[in-house]
Amino acid sequence: MADQASGNKGPRTGKAASLSTPSLDRLCRDPGYPSLLAISRNRQLARHRVVIEAGARPTCLYLLVSGLCAVRHTGSQGQDLLLAYFCPGDFFGEMGMLPGVQARSARIDVAADATLLEIPYDEFLTLTERHPSFWLELAGQLASRLRTTNRRLAEMPALHAAERVWQALSAVVADGGGKRVPGGQALRITRQDLGKLAGCSRELAGTIIRDLAIAGRLELRGQTIVLLDQPAPSQAELEP
Repeated sequence: MADQASGNKGPRTGKAASLSTPSLDRLCRDPGYPSLLAISRNRQLARHRVVIEAGARPTCLYLLVSGLCAVRHTGSQGQDLLLAYFCPGDFFGEMGMLPGVQARSARIDVAADATLLEIPYDEFLTLTERHPSFWLELAGQLASRLRTTNRRLAEMPALHAAERVWQALSAVVADGGGKRVPGGQALRITRQDLGKLAGCSRELAGTIIRDLAIAGRLELRGQTIVLLDQPAPSQAELEP
């Protein structure tokens, strides 16, 4: 799908309602949101398109309006690491506004067809002089990501692999990365990416989600996983 550029014809509150997340709702209600749209380029990108290349010169900030984006990093031995997902309402690319940051630190690609607002740094900084609430939103998102990272580092070594897989799926859906379908939330994710998020192999991730499907916690539809509207499985249900 080709990029589409626009001035102030970006997504508004009504369009965003079906993709609602708390941060997206707050942004759409902000008095400065129309001004944000006016300085943004509206980009619609298909799955697998690269938004940011690691090492590239940073020039703009992004706001994800719909879809899903993946944060990837190349490890010391050349392995592809999946660090996190961005969901609707998330800003990303903000580190380039900090003094001394001259290159992107990670690759961001589209995990599910996405609509993005591309916002030049200088125009965003000018906008925040009139609408400082955008700084508060951005700071809140950064603090939330730090808390999530700290929790994962503390909890994951002690968790059973099945619990890590369930938590990885639940976290993406809770952040707005799923799509509401009858009876649950649908998420399209490869077994390989799920294993990277949960800290296990692709094969083990595939085995675990099959077990969760048998236990009635989710449904499998090809690469789409539907988390059913039920409580998380107990440890006894997850044990092999």
